[in-house]
Amino acid sequence: MKQVLEINKCPNCGGKTEVRGHKMVCLFCDSEFELDGVDGDGSENAGEKKGKKNAGEGFNKPEWFDYRVEYKKLLKGHDTKEAMREFSHCVDDLETSESIEKYIKKEMAGENGIYYEKHKPEKLKAFLGKPMSGQVAADERVLFYVNTAVFSCGKHGFLVTDKKIVFSGKKPQAIYYSDLQKLAFDMDSDFVSVHINGRDDTKISCIEGGSCKPYGAIAALISAFAFEQDPGRDKIIIDKYDFDEDDDDDEDDED
Repeated sequence: MKQVLEINKCPNCGGKTEVRGHKMVCLFCDSEFELDGVDGDGSENAGEKKGKKNAGEGFNKPEWFDYRVEYKKLLKGHDTKEAMREFSHCVDDLETSESIEKYIKKEMAGENGIYYEKHKPEKLKAFLGKPMSGQVAADERVLFYVNTAVFSCGKHGFLVTDKKIVFSGKKPQAIYYSDLQKLAFDMDSDFVSVHINGRDDTKISCIEGGSCKPYGAIAALISAFAFEQDPGRDKIIIDKYDFDEDDDDDEDDED
């Protein structure tokens, strides 16, 4: 008769686990593993774990992120689910900024309002004019411009370079990847948004009616850049967006 070996730490995300029958289930990322127990001759085996986690179905980068919200809670809404699964896939399976960049160009450009030099050079040139004038340094490589407006193309959106992400507006807001501290996923809105450092004025959002997948992929891309440029940096917090917290930040800025 086999006895199940109890394991208290998820090998995928480091979260707490519990044993359910012949499976170990992570309470944090919902990964499931089959467990071998003690052999009939009384000798313990290694408790071999057979991972059942599919690509894009959970977190697998505990060295990059400090998870403050369970993965299953970020799958609450249809739009959030699309973005989070893409985020997880890009982080876990693609891992590098180069691979994620190629993936976005191949799978997501065009109908999602994403433009890059070889895809729509005239669009990118227009975006680098008045809306983003002076925002790109000579040593920066421009990767994407993402338009987020339906009727005012070029006036609302964000620019992704290899050094920073810049959000358009009357006063463009730039966040360097060295200053990336938090990705806050809005789980309550009709259309998903990812708030960089938890703020409302620096959010990755989507065109109404468009796919939400690119925004998970872009969140993964800027995370990859952050750790490639500084492997010893602090972990990035993954959390749900708290509107009240953003209000508090605005009040502090006014002071």
